[in-house]
Amino acid sequence: MKKHIQKGKMKNQKGITLLALVITIIVLLILAGITISAITGDNGIIGNAEQAKEETEIANEKEIVEKATVQAMGNNKYGNIEEDELQSELDKETGEGKTEATDIEDEFEVVFIDSNRYYTVDKDGNVGEGQEIIKDKNPGDITTGKDGETLDGSEEHPYEIWCIEDLIEWSQNYTKYQNNHIILCKDLNFKSRLSYADSENTSYGDINEDDKIEGLIEEMQTGIGFTPIANFSGIFNGNHFEIQNIYIVNNESVGLFSQIDGAMISNLGISGYIESKEITSIAGGTGSIVGNISEGRNKKSHIENCSNSAIIKGFLNENYTGIGGIIGKSNGAANIVNCSNEGTIISEVGTKVYMGENAIGTAGILGYTRGDKADVNIYNSYNIGNISSNKSSCGIMGGIWAEGSINIENCFNIGEAQIGICKSANSSNNIYYLDSASSTGGVTNAISIAKDELVSEEFINLLNDYIEVGESYKSNWKKWKLGEEGYPIFE
Repeated sequence: MKKHIQKGKMKNQKGITLLALVITIIVLLILAGITISAITGDNGIIGNAEQAKEETEIANEKEIVEKATVQAMGNNKYGNIEEDELQSELDKETGEGKTEATDIEDEFEVVFIDSNRYYTVDKDGNVGEGQEIIKDKNPGDITTGKDGETLDGSEEHPYEIWCIEDLIEWSQNYTKYQNNHIILCKDLNFKSRLSYADSENTSYGDINEDDKIEGLIEEMQTGIGFTPIANFSGIFNGNHFEIQNIYIVNNESVGLFSQIDGAMISNLGISGYIESKEITSIAGGTGSIVGNISEGRNKKSHIENCSNSAIIKGFLNENYTGIGGIIGKSNGAANIVNCSNEGTIISEVGTKVYMGENAIGTAGILGYTRGDKADVNIYNSYNIGNISSNKSSCGIMGGIWAEGSINIENCFNIGEAQIGICKSANSSNNIYYLDSASSTGGVTNAISIAKDELVSEEFINLLNDYIEVGESYKSNWKKWKLGEEGYPIFE
């Protein structure tokens, strides 16, 4: 009897021991999983260590650039930064061949070759944050993503612009992408070799039509430069990036887009130099974003959250044409929302314009409007650039003819212009201009404002209170704040 009891106890002890072993193994596996996760997870020890290492590298690189910049400025009797001097100081800090400094006119780029990062240095010696150099593996093919993904131009899989070659492809074969969704994936600078897959590529030939074949970066800065994208009716999202130092010198309608029809263009900044040598077409216009909005039937174009700091110049030699900081001419319906111009706009009017000043227009936002479909709204926008013409110049909107219709709301101009707002408008509300302008033109309810009134919270409240009224068409209007320069800017 006792033997049976002892055997039962031994079986129970073995069962308990086995169960304990299983539980111990499970606990150990859980602990091991937790430990591995703690070491290798996104926020794990290894990940955090790698992140800390990268942050340390970036801090060290930036410190090297800052030190070299200070030394380069100190070595120059005028306190300027010269490319060769900056490179020499960088070599002292890192050794030859470790960095590469390039002057791209308005700033310098300093590349750290081993880490594949670069830093910008402005002419005052301010150093920007480190940025990864991103290379497109399929330059000139916007239907393939940076890493080889297939794109179909839909809203879910838009075509992607990663380099200047991608912009050239779009320009040369615009009919293929006329109605698609397209996005800009990074800042592109026409003067920066980092914005090209191969800045010395000559396979495009004499793309700038100056009878010479040079590297692509030279082709894009001389002759006619970049050829505008024609006849776009799709959706282009700039993703809050900029196309910098674009260079366009051509005839007729010019801008990043020479013409659009029912397109949506948003979240984009432009800088550089844009010139139309002569506009002789009634459908011609010159602007940074769009040259001309065509007379699309039952279509309305939308330009939202766009800005210009480029110099824009044009020769108007036909009636019903215009030059504007954002859009040159509109023959069709359009909404222009949350847009700004700080670039210089210059126009010369030729002898073929025989119908007087009302037949052409030069302005900070939109140059000219004409056509029975040209119902244009300019909402929540401003100009601070200087506008000049041998005829008349306007702060916001230039000329309007016959069937056109213009509505301007919640806008201001403080740039130099002969006419504070525009020559004429069908309706306008809550619009302001600096009292140095000679007149409001045909806008009777535009309000003249002194500079000290402009740089105040009271003026900011006037702009924001108008948005607060709450009509549905104001849902995408940006709020305002005082900028570092004192005038209102978007939040």
